[in-house]
Formats: sequence, structure tokens, C-alpha cells
Amino acid sequence: MPDISILIPHMPRPSNDKALDLALASIRRYTSLEYELIIDTTVPGDPYAIWNKMSWQARGRTLVFTNSDVVFAPNWDDLVINCPPNTIVTGYIVEPGNIGVAPVNIARDFGKHPDNFREADFQHFVEKHQAPEQKEEKGWYMPCAMDKLWFQSTDQFSTEEPFPAPNDIKFWNYCEKDLGTKFLRVRSYSYHFQNQSGRE
Repeated sequence: MPDISILIPHMPRPSNDKALDLALASIRRYTSLEYELIIDTTVPGDPYAIWNKMSWQARGRTLVFTNSDVVFAPNWDDLVINCPPNTIVTGYIVEPGNIGVAPVNIARDFGKHPDNFREADFQHFVEKHQAPEQKEEKGWYMPCAMDKLWFQSTDQFSTEEPFPAPNDIKFWNYCEKDLGTKFLRVRSYSYHFQNQSGRE
């Protein structure tokens, strides 16, 4: 049985396909835990419904919700080491600014397209970036890790309002208000190209 299940909704598009290739290469290189990949290409559709569905297909004890345009850095799977039930764990996301960069993320341009991704520069930045190993704090919503059985016991991501409704935000708010969920941010890094599926 794998330790983790990595869940990726993917919209096949030339740019997005290149991003997925980089994402999968980073997972193969830098994942130390036993893992399985579940990739769903029924997008366009509601990614939240797809994540919900994939959670029931997963065999791992911990779910990693991510996107196909997210590339992981070495030791990224520290994200899942401290992921007990009723806890949502996030890391640090670096984004180039193809669209706005959220205040909790890190604005650094290491390539705005998979064709010009400067992976060595990104990894050098990660090595030098100062962050605690773990603290109670909300990071960005994806990628994140959750205990599988706990996630399945919740209401999961709402699909009442169609995508692009921010149903990850709604889920987190529900968890915080109704379930008393703990939010942890750990020293785990990823690079998000932003809006690759919207380019074509």
C-alpha cells in the first residue's frame, strides 16, 4: 500500500501537457515516500468534483491534492510527514506572475512557461529561502495534504456552485469553523506556472 496518493486533474493542452511532464519528472526524482499517481483527464469539468472522486480511488493513507502545472522541489514530501486527521498541511508556492500572486505565495520568475523553466535557479532559491520546518499557519490551497479517511468523512469539496467557484476556500472555511481543523505550513516548496490551461 502506498504512503501517499497524489491526485492531479489535468486538462490536455500543449502548454499544460509540458507542465505536466515537468511535474511528473519532479515527483519521480524527489519523492522519498511510497506513492501512487492518479491523473484524471476528464477536465474541462469541475476539478473539485474530480478531486473528490479521485479520493475514493486512492489507496494511500495521505492525499496530496495538486495541479498539473505544479513542479515540486527536493524534499517536497515533507508536506505529508505531519498530516494527522483533521489537519490540512501546505507548503510554500513560488509563482512567476502570469496572473496575480497571492500574498501568502512567493513571487519569483523562474520561467513563465514550461519551455523556459529554470529549474536549477528555482532549486537554488529553495535552498537559500528561510522558513521554519513547521508552523501553524495557512498557506495557499493547492498543493496540500490531508489524511484520506478524515477527508472522506467530511463534506469534501462542494460542487453546488460550478467551477471556477473557489470551493477550496469554502472547504477550508468550513473545516476551520465547523470542524476545528488545524492548519500547518511546512518547509516544502513547489513552483506553479499559473494559468497554463487557460493559455490555449
